[in-house]
Amino acid sequence: MDTLRNDLRYIDAGKLRTTADALAGSTVMNPAGTVIGALTGALIDPARKHVPFLIVESSGWIVKHRYAVPFGTAHFDAERKALVVDAEADGVHELKGGDWFPRFSDEDLITAMFAPHAA
Repeated sequence: MDTLRNDLRYIDAGKLRTTADALAGSTVMNPAGTVIGALTGALIDPARKHVPFLIVESSGWIVKHRYAVPFGTAHFDAERKALVVDAEADGVHELKGGDWFPRFSDEDLITAMFAPHAA
């Protein structure tokens, strides 16, 4: 299971695309079709060229919740126009007030471009 580390960087969903469409605001659901929330971004490990987590926001009656959901099992379901994630509860991390990450920067892009291939 991937863990939240301080070397991860946040990228806004507005900069994420599939070959079919942009992903900003996409519905995120489990395989049974239950809506988990909306995609707001992703966490990237620039040095490993790896996206370990999607950031999903779920609106409650009063409070919004933000979760880091493992990316490994995610796929875009064009028919449902949603990202489907098969994540177990122990792989999902709720992000609290202090759990935030620096934004993906130009320096991170250089790191990703010139880092050796991840194993």
